[in-house]
Amino acid sequence: MAGKRKSGKKPAAGGGRAGGYCPLGDAVRAGIRQVIDAQGRLTGDLPEPDLDRDTLIRLYEMMVLVRAIDERGWVLQRSGRVEFWIPHKGLEAVHIAATMAFARNDWIFLGYRHPGALLLRGAALVQLFAQFFGRRDEPFKGRRLPTLMGDRRLNVVPMTTQVGSYIPHACGAAWGAKIKGDDTRFLTFFGDGATSRGEFHSALNFAGIFKPPVVFICENNGWAVTTPASAQTASRTFAQKGDAYAVRNLRVDGNDPLAVYAAAREARDLAAKEAPSLIEAVTYRLGFHTSSDNPDLYREPEEVEEWAAWDPLIRTCKYLERKGYWGKRQEADLWTRCTRDIDAAVEQAEAMPLPDPASMFDDTFEQMTWMLEEQKAALLGDLERCS
Repeated sequence: MAGKRKSGKKPAAGGGRAGGYCPLGDAVRAGIRQVIDAQGRLTGDLPEPDLDRDTLIRLYEMMVLVRAIDERGWVLQRSGRVEFWIPHKGLEAVHIAATMAFARNDWIFLGYRHPGALLLRGAALVQLFAQFFGRRDEPFKGRRLPTLMGDRRLNVVPMTTQVGSYIPHACGAAWGAKIKGDDTRFLTFFGDGATSRGEFHSALNFAGIFKPPVVFICENNGWAVTTPASAQTASRTFAQKGDAYAVRNLRVDGNDPLAVYAAAREARDLAAKEAPSLIEAVTYRLGFHTSSDNPDLYREPEEVEEWAAWDPLIRTCKYLERKGYWGKRQEADLWTRCTRDIDAAVEQAEAMPLPDPASMFDDTFEQMTWMLEEQKAALLGDLERCS
């Protein structure tokens, strides 16, 4: 029957174990560094980072806002108002906590599930939704797929659809900063699937030799689209791939923002001492890979349920409640505020003008080539005939 999965077990994810195995509950044995457990208690092997109340609340509020953006983006795509969507439910902690651990003038090379990095750097919410809607007045002039974001004004480099292809670029930019003698550090995000590409290995090899001030964060979310971790690598972990290139490496609980912050902050500090780091953030994609995906065809519901108990928002909320920083009223007010702000951003962004089709030929070269001139003329001619 169409849409039904054939009987039989699927490939096991995350270390070759089936049945929805989540290693976060056995973090010590799995070599995964933690600060808090699923109930927000300080039971991990990493010390609680020295973050004040306002910073902790800002961290949680940004995670909630990013979750709310994801929920709205999914509805907008399903209703036909946004053409494509890349969900990030369950993956909020990694990029938000890591971004907070880096300085404002550091450079970030994004993956495609990281809207919080731009918001933390000061991008307006309407700017993000203008990008989702493909509007003319966003930094990329409406030319990129939704959620493929970036802004050079904020030192945030967008990812490319070629997974992992930008990892050497981050490494090379860090090398350039080292040659210049400035204090800039570099952070790059990528998924577990990117470690199967040659660019990852080239960058790690270069980093091990020349020691540029770069931190590599591999978001191991269990699945590279439909490929489980067990079919992605024979290595026990993705972090240990750094051993082959003499790059410092560790595993961290990617659903624990305190652990991610602590690991990323330490890695950033060490980068100044010529020690690049590879951090494997063990997390899980609770939703679809993209709006063109159906995860029910390749993973079991029990797996999702087990990982859902380690939802980073739930854990962080419980942690804040235990510290006396948070309660039901603050939670309700936060979601109300996020909904209101998103409503306003959607209304404003959707009303913005679309780009002129002819503009797609701009900015490719400093001066238009004769080939692009011919292509532009052909497009405009076709559009005129179709009008």
